Formats: sequence, structure tokens, C-alpha cells
Amino acid sequence: MLRSSSGIRKARKEKDSLTFASASLDGTIKIWNISSPAPNFTLDGHLKGVNCVEYFTGGDEPKLLSGSDDFSAKVWDSQSKSCLQTLEGHSHNVTSVCAHPELPIIITGSEDGTIRIWHATTYRLDNTLNYGLGRVWAVGYKKGSNQVVFGCDNGTIMVNMNST
Repeated sequence: MLRSSSGIRKARKEKDSLTFASASLDGTIKIWNISSPAPNFTLDGHLKGVNCVEYFTGGDEPKLLSGSDDFSAKVWDSQSKSCLQTLEGHSHNVTSVCAHPELPIIITGSEDGTIRIWHATTYRLDNTLNYGLGRVWAVGYKKGSNQVVFGCDNGTIMVNMNST
């Protein structure tokens, strides 16, 4: 974890690299190299604090997902340092983001209790799930399968994405 003057947030490492991203309550995402004490660059586009970041590969280009207290998630091109798409629709803070490694989906979880499934190429909303378990805090997946797990205030649920 990294500590900043605006809060503490998780850092995620880019695959096969010495580069990682950190999320901050000041609304920024910083991209770092493990060998340097200063960030390589800053992504600025959220209106409120950033809660989560996750690298993924979309096509051939490395991308970054972020979720924020501005009720949105963003897809960033980590090469051009630009926002490719803003994923809107949650009615509360976005607390988790995930790109499934085998399925062409992006998953966002929120304090509104919903999980949104987005197409990883078109960024269109495919489905909204609500299991009645309260705020969604974590999203994970089982490699080599279509199973996704959600951690919520009132429990955890694993679902097969083919049946949602």
C-alpha cells in the first residue's frame, strides 16, 4: 500500500513489468516505476477520490481500470495516458473493478449493492446484478473458468458468468 496526503489506497502492478498504479482520495491515479521514488506520470479525470485500480490487456494495448467516489469507473490507455471511456450507471461509490482474464468483460462493484458487467471492447453495459447482500467491496475470478466471486457487506457469492 502507498500512503499519500490524501489517503491510502491499494496499488496494482502492471503485468510483466516494474510499473504499478496507485489510487488516491485526491482523485488521481499515479503510475510508478519500482526503481524510482517519484511517479512516472499522473492520470487525472475523476471528480472525487479513486478507490481501486486494475491493469488489463484490451486487444494488444495495456489498459487500466479505475473506480471512484464520483460513481463512475474509467478505462485508461496506459500508453497514451488518456481516458478511453467512462463507465457510468452506479448510484454510489465504485469500490471494485475487474477485467476477467478469459471472458471479454469488465466488472464493477459499488456501494449501491450492484455489480455491473460491461463488454471489454465496446464498453457497453451488458448486465446489472444485485444479490441483496449490501455494498460490494471485492470482485475476483477463478482462473480457467467463468466463475466470479463478489464480496459484500452481508456475504460472499460465487456465480458462473454464463448463467447471469
